[in-house]
Order: sequence, then C-alpha cells, then structure tokens
Amino acid sequence: MASAPARAALQCTITGSAAISFGTLTVPRDTPVGTAIGPVQSSTVSVNCPSNPGTVPPYNNGWYIQYYPQLTGSPVAGVWNTGIAGIGIKVVDVTYGNKTLSTLNVGGWGDFGAPITTTAAFQGSFTFTYQLVKTAAQVTTGGAVNIPQLFTLVSHNIPVNVTSPALVTISVNNTSIVATTCTVTTPSVSVTLPTVNASALSPVGTTVGNTNLSIGLSCQAGANVYVTLTDATTPGNTTSNLTLASGSTATGVSLRVLNSGGTAVSYGPDSAVAGNPNQWLVGASASTTRIPLTAQYISTGTVGPGTVKGLATFTMSYQ
Repeated sequence: MASAPARAALQCTITGSAAISFGTLTVPRDTPVGTAIGPVQSSTVSVNCPSNPGTVPPYNNGWYIQYYPQLTGSPVAGVWNTGIAGIGIKVVDVTYGNKTLSTLNVGGWGDFGAPITTTAAFQGSFTFTYQLVKTAAQVTTGGAVNIPQLFTLVSHNIPVNVTSPALVTISVNNTSIVATTCTVTTPSVSVTLPTVNASALSPVGTTVGNTNLSIGLSCQAGANVYVTLTDATTPGNTTSNLTLASGSTATGVSLRVLNSGGTAVSYGPDSAVAGNPNQWLVGASASTTRIPLTAQYISTGTVGPGTVKGLATFTMSYQ
C-alpha cells in the first residue's frame, strides 16, 4: 500500500519593507574613518508564525527568525562594504537586542536569530536601522550604491530543524554618493615683498612689509575646507616663522604668513588627515572661493641686509 506523502514543514511568513534608500549624500573627502554619513534609515517587517509545539517543551518549541548576510566586512568593525570605495553600511536589529547584523560575514548567521519559543501562534514585527559609514581615509570617487541583496530573512522550524528559503530580501537602491573636494585654481602662488630698511626691523619681533596673497579655490558644497601650510625648507618646523630658503643672504630675519583674521599661521606636516597639527578651518566649501593670506617680514635678531626667500606648500583637507 502506498504511503501518504510527507507534509512540508511549517514555516513563518515575513512581509514588509525590503528596499532602503538614502538619496544623494555628500561625503567630504577627508572626513575621519568611522564617521556616519547622512541620516539613519529604518525598515520594519511583519512576522507571522503558526503554533509550533515541540516534544520537549520549552527547548524545542517554535521558531528562529534568522538573518543571512550577503556582504563582506569592511576595515571598520561592524560595518559591511557597499561596493563604493570607502563607503560601508551598518545594520542593527533594533527589536532583537540592538544586535549589529553587519558584524556577520557572507552566508553566515552565527548565534544571530530571534527565538520565538512559544507553543502559541506569534504575530509581531522587527525593525532594522541602516547607517552609511566612511571606511577609508579618503573618498575620492562617488557613484550609485545598489545592493540587490543586503541580507535575507528566513524562518527556522525548531522542532523539525528545517530552515525556509529566503522570505524577505533587504536591498539598497536610489542612493548616490558624491565625494566633495575642491579644485585649487592657483596651484602656485608667488608673492614679492617690498624692499625695507634693516633699521625698520628693530627691535627683535618687529614685523613689516605686509603683502596680500590668496589661494584660489573652486569647491563643491557639502564640506568644511581646512588647510595646512608646510615649511618646504624645514618640513618638521611647527613654529610660525618660515625657514629662509636657499639663495637668501639676509640675516636676523624670517617670514610669516597671516590668515584672514591677522593671526600668524604655524606650519605643520604635509597631510590632509583631519586634525593634522596646525591645520586650520577656512570655512564651508559652499561659500569658499579663496584663502586670503598676508606675508610679512619678522626680525629674529640683529638684521643684516640681503635677500629673503621662503618656500611653503599648502595641503587642503575636506571634512
């Protein structure tokens, strides 16, 4: 006599929002690694599970709702790569213990899973949050973030130890990253200070010969513009006096550069990293078209006549 066909294992149903969109986001190129980008997004799915008692309650009753990640980890802990260099995504299950799903790797779920260990039917919801995160020192290119499969949700029938196919696939679309930078329109700036008498530089610390100059910029909106001046002759110099360059014959005199507020600028390393020593804020990129500066002589001792030459470089940082 033919036996009756085996009945398929019961499973939960999961429905709800599956597509996440961040819109167009501007990422300042030199923002510190780990910085959140744009607002947090969220989605909620509904879960409906039938009664599913086991034979040894309560240890094998009910269900697990499990997550199967589809992305790889990034250099920032708890953040997945998105496919855009330097841009990752952090995902948190708000409902189930605020667990960070994006600590998991492709295809694995580890001990992650929401247990629904009840003999009664279950109806509820799960909410997830999504945050884009900067994962590299510089983001120099942008593009569209399209992730057809961020992670999938399945149900696991505990009594019979059977896992369902994917019930919901969470995706990311309609998201664009724009890397904010500036173009320097005056990559080389030369300034000639006036000829002054040595006697005008007495006593020590006297400044004369103020001469204006500026660095021209063409910037996209969305960042704060910072700059560092570096002493090209003595790169390790962190004072506000510029070392005299080769060809200088005067003695007892140095050069200074003042910012737009009239404060002498101290020199720092040639680096765009946020917080670089003696880096200073110029202003918002949307309203910054130039960096106004003033060069001047300053006496450092008994001044002897001759020529004075100085060479400095500047490094822009967009944060």
